[in-house]
Amino acid sequence: MEALELISDQKKQILPDMNTFSMKRVALFLFAGVLSLTVLQTAAAQDANQSHTVDVKVQSINDIIAPGDVTIDISPSNGDFTGTATTSDGYDVTSYAPGGKKVQVKVTNENNVAELNSLKILSAGTSAPGEASANDVTLVGDGASDGTQDLTTGFTGVDVDNLSVEFEATVSPDFDPTGNNAEVTVQYTLTGN
Repeated sequence: MEALELISDQKKQILPDMNTFSMKRVALFLFAGVLSLTVLQTAAAQDANQSHTVDVKVQSINDIIAPGDVTIDISPSNGDFTGTATTSDGYDVTSYAPGGKKVQVKVTNENNVAELNSLKILSAGTSAPGEASANDVTLVGDGASDGTQDLTTGFTGVDVDNLSVEFEATVSPDFDPTGNNAEVTVQYTLTGN
């Protein structure tokens, strides 16, 4: 019995020591878990405040589309051999031009214009992009083209469609209406101010 009591006493001494060791271990484990959660929460808070840069680059664009074809019908009366017509499909301009742009026009092809006294673009019936204004332009004078002309004054960034162009033609009284019509090709150019 004494041996049994001795073993029982030894167990009592060992068990309380084991429980104390286990409790310390559990407490240390819990402390490590709480510390880990605190570190993770701090890391998560830092991730919520991260930032990055968005870089916006705009490509330069300078685009012009000429208006649709136009026919000027002249019905002479009382010595007036002048007719006007406005384009049904106007010209389009898209330009991102910090330095400014303008629209120029010139005749690139002419057919049977010898009897054409003049072909003009009238500013009163012509639209210009943005803050620009239209100019009166003589494309053909006395049967010959007059070279490159400024259709508009300067403007900066625009994106506009269907800008009207009004033409005026004057022919001489000896223009042959049974012959071929006078035809002129007008080129539109977007150029620097």
